[in-house]
Amino acid sequence: MIGHSIAIHNGKEHLPIYIRDRMIDHKLKEFVPTLNFRGHAKSNNRSRR
Repeated sequence: MIGHSIAIHNGKEHLPIYIRDRMIDHKLKEFVPTLNFRGHAKSNNRSRR
């Protein structure tokens, strides 16, 4: 499977992943980002306490 490109579903969409030799002995889910960090709240008073 080294050198092939497959699509992995992250719960929302299918993302293409290219299989490399360093990915051997890992699970495929480790290479798919599932959350998008959008930053911290800038004007939230609760976060300053």
